[in-house]
Amino acid sequence: MVLAAIALEHGNDAKAKELSDLAAKIGGAVGWRHILLGRLALKRSDTAAARAAARAAAKADVAWPELAGDLGVLLSRTGLHAEALPFLARATEARRYDPQAAYNYGIALQFTGDLRKAREVFEDLVTREPGHAQAWLALVPLAKDRHEEFLPMLEQRFAATDSVEDRLMLGHAIARMLEDKGEWDASLGWLDRAKEPLATRIGHDRAATERLFAASAASAESPIPALSGDTSPLFIVGMPRSGTTLAERILSAHPDVTSAGELSDFAVLAKRTVQTPGGHVLDAPTIEAAASADLSAIEGAYVERVRTIVGDSPHFIDKMPFNFFFAPLILQALPGARVICLRRSPQDTVFSNYRQLFATAFTYYSYAYHFEDTAHFVAQFEKLIDHFEQALPENRFLSLSYEEIVADFDRQARKLVAFAGLDWDDACAAFHENTAPVATASSLQVRQPIYANAVARWKRYPGGAIRVQEALSRLGIGNIEKNIG
Repeated sequence: MVLAAIALEHGNDAKAKELSDLAAKIGGAVGWRHILLGRLALKRSDTAAARAAARAAAKADVAWPELAGDLGVLLSRTGLHAEALPFLARATEARRYDPQAAYNYGIALQFTGDLRKAREVFEDLVTREPGHAQAWLALVPLAKDRHEEFLPMLEQRFAATDSVEDRLMLGHAIARMLEDKGEWDASLGWLDRAKEPLATRIGHDRAATERLFAASAASAESPIPALSGDTSPLFIVGMPRSGTTLAERILSAHPDVTSAGELSDFAVLAKRTVQTPGGHVLDAPTIEAAASADLSAIEGAYVERVRTIVGDSPHFIDKMPFNFFFAPLILQALPGARVICLRRSPQDTVFSNYRQLFATAFTYYSYAYHFEDTAHFVAQFEKLIDHFEQALPENRFLSLSYEEIVADFDRQARKLVAFAGLDWDDACAAFHENTAPVATASSLQVRQPIYANAVARWKRYPGGAIRVQEALSRLGIGNIEKNIG
């Protein structure tokens, strides 16, 4: 197993699998072997297999704190955040302090709603390891009462480090603190400084983005079947930071609904069905091929995968935001599925995506390192959803405005619940009391009652407001104050 782990760390996945299979024949190291198999499954975007491997490792138990930490991360990455906590706690409490284990534990605590304990873990971590940029970024929104103390410290650390990744995280943390001080354009300037090196290194491809959106738009021309069969799947999609988590919390507060989290399973099954080359499950060739393919085999496989998370819940939610690209294909492949798309004002969507630090390992978020690239991506989204609203059946595709949910919560929440085929339940109005884990950037906000502070946030940036309007106007989004609902 040591050799298999080394092979995996060096990117030799085939050799890692070969050595794992050999270890299985010899016997022993069961927990370790399943952790490695789970990591291999995640690399090929097979969340279901990774989840099964993680649970097998948990059942076998793992004695070493290092392996407990690896298992906790694997469980978290497959959406099993509550199950991850005891293993991450074991890794953190080991005799030899491991900063990354402590960070992982703090994040899992935040996702599961224990914000007080998460803050304690992050404060202890930055005390022990003052250079841990990830921990600073996680701590800042949890410790607003210490911003005056933190701000000069982080500005000094930003200036002292040559690490592009650390500067990215520290810059985001500084920008967040300046926002809370009301220094909006100064905050935007820090984001520009923090992101520019990665924007240059990554080089977001706008032409490829346009091909992807065009393929998705064209897929809506294929016939969409009438609503029938298994109506348990509910998809919530939209741009990140547009209200998708809010909609998920409202619906999952209903006793007949369980959220499965953000799943890549539909994309994986679509890719597997059409067998397009390349390592990405979301690309234009896959959508183009799937639009004319027989997708009927996907339904059973998809539902079976999700049932391993949600059990026998009458309805379940898949809240992968970028599934909006697959919306027509979802409606074709799963005749009983409904898709709910959240929209937010384009200006606020640009700012909310630009100010968010997404996982740097995922190339799908490459647009968010440059302000103009972010505006370009949002403009493409706006045009695509305008098209979907006209092309897709209204009893299977619903577009909801974040601003309207905030302004008229009761009516919009009831509209959402009714579209899902459910009777109203008062628990949906108390969504902030929902105790289910939240593994998104909204994990703090959705534990509060509805509030309007995030509406028209873009107008608080004096220079940034002009910047975003000019960028969107150049990209053909002229009526940007339109009522989206």
